[in-house]
Amino acid sequence: MNSYDIDIESRQARGHEADDRGLAGASTYAAAEVFKAVAHPVRATILELLSQGELSIPEVCERTGVKPSHLSRHLAQLRAQQLIDCTRSGGRLVYRLAYPEAAELLAAARSVLHARTTAALNSLGSLPEEDPFTAAWGERISAPETALVSRSVIADACRAIADRTGCSSEAAAGRLIMTARTCHMTLLEAALDELRGDQDSSRT
Repeated sequence: MNSYDIDIESRQARGHEADDRGLAGASTYAAAEVFKAVAHPVRATILELLSQGELSIPEVCERTGVKPSHLSRHLAQLRAQQLIDCTRSGGRLVYRLAYPEAAELLAAARSVLHARTTAALNSLGSLPEEDPFTAAWGERISAPETALVSRSVIADACRAIADRTGCSSEAAAGRLIMTARTCHMTLLEAALDELRGDQDSSRT
C-alpha cells in the first residue's frame, strides 16, 4: 500500500467518524466520551473514592494500590472530561469530584448490574413457596435441575453473600456459581449451604 492509498484510507476513516458523530448527535457523542473516561477499574475506583470526599495523590495511591506514575494518566483522563478537579490546599494537591452528579455514573452502573443479576436468577425458574429446609421440600429434588432451582433461595443466598462480603449482587452470584463448581454441587445446593451457614453464624 503506497502513501496515497494510506492517505485515502485515513480520510475515509475520519469521514466515517464524522458521520457517526452526526448520526448520534453531539450530546450522545459527548456522553459516550464521559463513559469512556470511567471505563477502567482504576478510574471507576478513583471516582468512587472521591464521591466520599476529597483526597490527595498519596491518599489515592494508598487506597487504589496504583503507583503515582500510573495514577497521573488516569487522573488526567477524568479531568479531561471534567469529572474531577484539582486544587492546592495546605501545600498539597487535592482532588475532588467536579460535580456531585459524577457519582451517579457508578450508581447507574450498579443498577444495570443488579438488573442483570435479577434477570439471570429469574431465568432459573422457581418452585412453589415452601420452607427450603423441610424434608418434604428436599424430597422433591428429583426432576431436571432447571425445573427445580428455586429463584427465591438463590436470590437470598446471593444477598447473604453480598451482605457478608460487601460485594455487588452480581459478584455475589459469581461467587455462588464458583462455589457450586468447585464443590461439585448444584447451584441450589450451594445456595442452601450458604443460607444454612448464615443461619448458624447468626445463632452464635
